[in-house]
Amino acid sequence: MLNNNFWELTILAGEVDALDANTLLAVDVDGDGRQEIIVGGSSSLLWYRPDTFEKGLIANGHFFEAITFAYISNENKADLFVVGNENNNNLLYQFKQNTDYPVLWDKHVIDPTFNGHATKMLFADMDSDGEDELIILFNNGGILGLTVYKHNALTNQWSKNILDIDLISDDFSVGDLDGDGKLEIVCGPDWFKPANNGPYSGKWEKNIFAPSFREKCKTFIVDITATNRADIVIMETDCMDGSLSWFENQIEGADISWIEHPISDHLVYSNSLDVKCDAKTGKTIIFTAEKETCGTDERYNPDAKLLTYTSADKGLSWKIDTISHGEGAYKALYHDVDNDGEFEVIGLGRYHFTNPKLQIWKRLNEPLFCFKHSFLDRNKQDLAVEILSADVDGDGKQDVVCGSFWYKNPTWERYPIPGIYQIISSYDIDGDGREEFIAMKRDSRYPDNDYMALMSGELWWIKPNDPLQQKWEEHYIGKINGDWVHGNVIAPLLPGGALALVVCYHDSLYNGNPPEIFELPPDPTQPWDKRLFAPVKYNEHLVISDKDVVSGNYWFSNKNDGTFNVHPMDLTSTAARIGISDINGDGKPDVIVGQKNMGENGIVPFCHFFWMEKPTNISSYPWKRHVIDITRNILSLCVADIDGDGIDEIIAGKHDPYRPYNSRCRLFVYKKADLEGKVWRRYIVDNRFEHHVGGIAFEIDKGSYGIISHGWADKKYIHLWEIITANQEK
Repeated sequence: MLNNNFWELTILAGEVDALDANTLLAVDVDGDGRQEIIVGGSSSLLWYRPDTFEKGLIANGHFFEAITFAYISNENKADLFVVGNENNNNLLYQFKQNTDYPVLWDKHVIDPTFNGHATKMLFADMDSDGEDELIILFNNGGILGLTVYKHNALTNQWSKNILDIDLISDDFSVGDLDGDGKLEIVCGPDWFKPANNGPYSGKWEKNIFAPSFREKCKTFIVDITATNRADIVIMETDCMDGSLSWFENQIEGADISWIEHPISDHLVYSNSLDVKCDAKTGKTIIFTAEKETCGTDERYNPDAKLLTYTSADKGLSWKIDTISHGEGAYKALYHDVDNDGEFEVIGLGRYHFTNPKLQIWKRLNEPLFCFKHSFLDRNKQDLAVEILSADVDGDGKQDVVCGSFWYKNPTWERYPIPGIYQIISSYDIDGDGREEFIAMKRDSRYPDNDYMALMSGELWWIKPNDPLQQKWEEHYIGKINGDWVHGNVIAPLLPGGALALVVCYHDSLYNGNPPEIFELPPDPTQPWDKRLFAPVKYNEHLVISDKDVVSGNYWFSNKNDGTFNVHPMDLTSTAARIGISDINGDGKPDVIVGQKNMGENGIVPFCHFFWMEKPTNISSYPWKRHVIDITRNILSLCVADIDGDGIDEIIAGKHDPYRPYNSRCRLFVYKKADLEGKVWRRYIVDNRFEHHVGGIAFEIDKGSYGIISHGWADKKYIHLWEIITANQEK
C-alpha cells in the first residue's frame, strides 16, 4: 500500500534535557555534513544529532527563545548566538566550538547589558556593505525594538546600533521590497523603510500592508510570483481563528501597493511559519504548525495540525496537505535535517510541562504498519471493564471476550455468557488444558444503570462446557472487600506452583482497601481462601514478571512462601496501565507506565508516558524514568512483538470519559528506534475512538495479528484492527 503522503513520527527525546525549552535551530554545527538540532531553555543549551541519536551539552544557563548561527570563528564550524540571563542581567553570547568538541563550548559575551529578552534574531546585510550584521528583536517589558550588531573582523569586536523603529509584533523578516538594493523590515502587518541616509541615521518609515491582520503575526518574504518582486506571507499567531494570506507586491515607481490573497482563516494556535521555493519546479511551499495548547490557556486543540500549502501556479491556487492531524508542534522548522533532498518537520511539543519533547516527522513512501478496522460489536449495552483474547470454544483459535459476551473467531458472532456481569481474566484453573474465566456477578441491590455499583460483591470462576449452546459451569471464589476489581492477575504464584488470584480494588486510594490474594484450594470447585496481599493503596493494572507481581507504583517480589516483599518504584506517578519488557537490553524486565489524569471541567490534561529502568538492586528508589511521549491518559496498554522482528512494540490508547464518540482519542503503536529505548517512532492505528483498558494484541490466526479495544464513554463499541506490516504487504 503506497501512500506518498505518509509521515513517520520519531520522538527524538520524550523529554529534552532543558527546562522550559523554547529555542530550536537546525544546522550542521561541526561541518561534517550532518545536521544537528539545537535546543535551549532556562537550564541549558543542547545539541541533538538525529541520524545517530547522540546528544551533548553546549552550555549551562538560562537562555531565551531566539537563536541563530554564523560561520565567523571557523568557516566549517557554526558559532551560535543567543541571549541569556546571568545574575539577573541579560547578556548576548557567542558560543564557539573548542578543540574538544563535543564538550562544553567556549562562551564569549558580545553585549553584557543586552536590553530585554530576545524573541528573534537573524543575520542580514543591513547597511549594504557586503557583510551581514546580527539583527535582534528584543522585548523589554512590552517595549519592542531592533538592535543591530556589526562585527569587525580585524578587532573581533562588535558595535551596537538600536534602530529607530516602531514595532508591534514579536517577529520580523527582512528583504528588499522595493528593489532599491536596500533591505526593508516587515514586522506584523507593517513594513518599514530605512531613513535616506542609512539604517542607523534616523526614524524608519512605517507602512501598513495587511490592515485587517492582528498585530501578533509571523511573516516571510519570498518571491511567489517569480517576477523578481518580494511578496510577503503573513500568519496570525496563537489565535483560535488565525488567518494566513500572502500579499502580492505591486511596485509602481517608488510606490508599493499590495494585493491580498487569502489562504486560510481558521488556524488554531498556529505559531510556526516557513516558506520554501523550488527553483526547478517553480513551486512555493508554505508550512505552518498549530499547537495543542497556547500559553496559560487551558483550552485544548485536539485537532492540531501540521500543514503545507503548495502552489504550482505562482500563488493562484494552493494544494493543502496534512502532515499530522492531532499532534501539533511549537517552534517547528521545515528543514532537510537528514540531507536527503526532502524536507522534514522538526518541532517541540509543549503541554504545560517544564521539559517539552523533541520530534521529527519524515515523509516515507509507505508506513511500517497498516491497520484494517472493523467493529466486532456496535451495540454492547453495558459498560465493560476488561477485554481479552482466549480460546473459549476449544477450537484452537483466540476468541474475544468482553463484559458478559464472547465473539467467535473468525466470524466474530456474538454469544452471551449467562449468569455473570463482567469477565476479568482467564486461566486454565482446573488443569484440563482449557481456559476458564474469572468473573464478577451482578449485584442485584443496585439499579441497572449504575455500572460501577453492579460490579460489587462476589467473584466466581466459570467453565465453558458448551459455550455455543450457552452452557457454562459456575464455581464460587469469594467475596471482595473493595467496591470492584480494577486490576488482577492469576498465575502459579504459591509454593509448589499453586495457583493464586491477586486483585486490587477501584476504591483503594479513597477507602484504603488494599490488594488481596485468593488461593486456589486442592478442590478448585470449593471457595478460595482470601488474605491480604500487600499493605498498600493501589487500584490499577497488575501484571506478572516471572513469579513476581508488578503494579504501576510497586514491584512485589515473590518470597516463594506465599508472601511478597514490597518495593516502591515511583510513588509520584498516577500509574494506570503497565507493561513489562526489557527495553534497554540489559536482561532485566523494565516497567512501562501509562498515567491517568482526569483533570477538571471536562478537560483531560497531558501526562508523561514513560518506562522505568529496573535497577540491579530492586530496593533502589526511585527507579529511573525515561519519557517515551507526552500525551493524554494512556489507559490502554499492551506489549507485544506485532511485526515479528523479535523486538517488542508498545500499543497505547487514550482515554477520555467526558465526551462520548467525540473525544479525539487515538490508538498508537510505539517502536524503539534505538537499542536503549530513548528514541521512539510512533504510528497511528486509529484516531477516532476512545480507549479504556483495551489496546490488546493477540494472534488472530497463525502469523496474523490483531488489536482489540473498547471504551468507557464509547461503551457500545468493540473494535478489531487487523495488523498488516509493510513486509507482509509486499
